[in-house]
Amino acid sequence: MTAVVLAGVVAVGGSPAGAAAAGQARCAGPVLTCVRSAERTLTAVRDGLACDHRAPFASVYVHVQRQLARALRAQPGYFSEPSWLAGDLNTGFVDAYLTALRLDRAGDRSVPAAWRIAFDAARGRGTNAGQDVLLGANAHIQRDMPFVLEQLGLTRPDGRSRQADFERFQLVLDRAYIPAVEEVARSYDPVVGLADARWAVLLASVRLPAQDIVRDAWCARAHAGSQPVTRIAGVSP
Repeated sequence: MTAVVLAGVVAVGGSPAGAAAAGQARCAGPVLTCVRSAERTLTAVRDGLACDHRAPFASVYVHVQRQLARALRAQPGYFSEPSWLAGDLNTGFVDAYLTALRLDRAGDRSVPAAWRIAFDAARGRGTNAGQDVLLGANAHIQRDMPFVLEQLGLTRPDGRSRQADFERFQLVLDRAYIPAVEEVARSYDPVVGLADARWAVLLASVRLPAQDIVRDAWCARAHAGSQPVTRIAGVSP
């Protein structure tokens, strides 16, 4: 049986294996089984959270796993090193999120600061689901990703770069975007359905009194003595 260790839980087969360090979980076995196991684990997390405001991010993550599994099934040669990308990297990345969530649910304040901000905001009940998803994505990408990539390595044993596979994975994320947003809007918060153009209107509508004065003064101090820029990369001033 293939065992996938996710935040200290064996998701498929085997027996409990003890807690894995955040981001260091590995997947032994067929990569498609690894991804499906991660999807089942995240689905259980999402369903267990129900209407908890931490649930929308878990819902989005389920869609990422579905699209990754679809890419592996439809295009067996899509990744040049699937054991690393869809096996180790995906498993380690999911584990980093689950570890942060487990620490937060246990009331352990050692949860990484970016995740603590995201989880505290969700508990504060003043955010919409779009904000909750973006706060989770910020913590997962800006905080977790560098650690997981460093632990697993950016090059193969023979020295070849893994960048191409990483970029292919970004295309998988792009495919997950629309169905993920639709589900979050349908299941958690209709305001997320205002995404894209209407969401941009909402973002642009936020104004702080005298903010232009504060930012312009700050910029002037920061650039004091420097030459003014009149042309940037062929763009007319």
